[in-house]
Amino acid sequence: MKQATVAEVKHPRYTHRVRYTGPGGKTLQRWFKNETDALAFAKDTDKETGIEGKAFGKLGADEKAVIEFWRNFVSESSDAAPPPLIDVVREYADRWKATRTSVTVQQAFDRFIATKEAEGLRRLSVDGLRTRCGRFARDFAERPICTITTTEVSDWVLGLVDTRVPKQKGKAPAEVSLLTKKNYRRDVATMFSFAKSRGWLSDNPMENAAKPKPPKKRPGVLSPEDVKHFFEALGACAPELVPFWAVRFFAGVREQETLRMDWAMVDLDAGEIHLPETITKTGVDRTISIRPALEAFLQPLAKPSGPLCDATVTARRYALKKTIKAIDAAAQKRAKGKKFQPFSMPKNAARHSFATFHLLAFRHPGETSLQLGHGGSPELLHRHYRGISSEKEAKAFWSIRPSKPKNVTSIRERKSA
Repeated sequence: MKQATVAEVKHPRYTHRVRYTGPGGKTLQRWFKNETDALAFAKDTDKETGIEGKAFGKLGADEKAVIEFWRNFVSESSDAAPPPLIDVVREYADRWKATRTSVTVQQAFDRFIATKEAEGLRRLSVDGLRTRCGRFARDFAERPICTITTTEVSDWVLGLVDTRVPKQKGKAPAEVSLLTKKNYRRDVATMFSFAKSRGWLSDNPMENAAKPKPPKKRPGVLSPEDVKHFFEALGACAPELVPFWAVRFFAGVREQETLRMDWAMVDLDAGEIHLPETITKTGVDRTISIRPALEAFLQPLAKPSGPLCDATVTARRYALKKTIKAIDAAAQKRAKGKKFQPFSMPKNAARHSFATFHLLAFRHPGETSLQLGHGGSPELLHRHYRGISSEKEAKAFWSIRPSKPKNVTSIRERKSA
């Protein structure tokens, strides 16, 4: 941009002319009756256009309004100095540009789920992402994902309520547990990381968002007596589910791994269960030793192949409720009218019981970790399972045997016959 120039002219009314650059780089000129006014105008024009390196021509009305607003804002912000105006403008410009190339939260969610399915993520995992991230997508559906702030996602996570329970009249819906909030935060953060990798936003707002910290709880472990009563009632109420629960209690196999198991993975002759990478949670093969307690439950019902458990979710839940009801009825009968403690099945009680009693009975943390699929590291075991029970109870646990029904014959016995 050229500097304003002052020149003496021959004119009947003016003595000097100033040429300067106006809006859009257009060259303009103005006439003056004396040199003093011409020089003053040229000086002010050069200041206004920033001739020292960043000239933008004569300021328009809207630009002057911005400068006036900013000066007033700065003067009123006496408690803390605001950032430089150029930083504010650049930040807004970046956000505005991002909205031009970004997508809505709903669109990002749809692409995220489609990608996870294409990557081969297991259906149960995809369903979990669809539930948690889908709720976030419904709440912020048409918002460009790049405009979601850390404050908004923090408030959303901390304000989650239970939508499955019908809201009672006059009562606010109950908040979900801190563990549930933590799980929602984890999955939504994964979706934002996916969006960032696609260039739909520059920063993941979840990185500095609120982090729910659920209280630490000791693993729920059943006593050997409770386990014994459970299998007695299960054999009477739902014998088809005995292998499913036996593998979970006496081999520590995870629930979803057990649902994917086939009888062909159970080698009773070798005394081992072979879990291929296709069904394990970690995607790594695992071999589990079959202890006498587990063999006693599996042998009478063993098959050459076929699903270990083919009951539906509804059937399994119904059978479990029916079994627990039978346990309580028997316990109440034994109590002979006295107060008795109802039976409860803590979450993952089967796997936790296996880990606790295996560690106590065999005193080999590395082996217990390998059986559980923890990679052989005993750190997790010591942190969660040490000191929960006693060696006496561990001995009683591994001594549990099924009450064999008279009408059940194992495949081995049928072959020998």
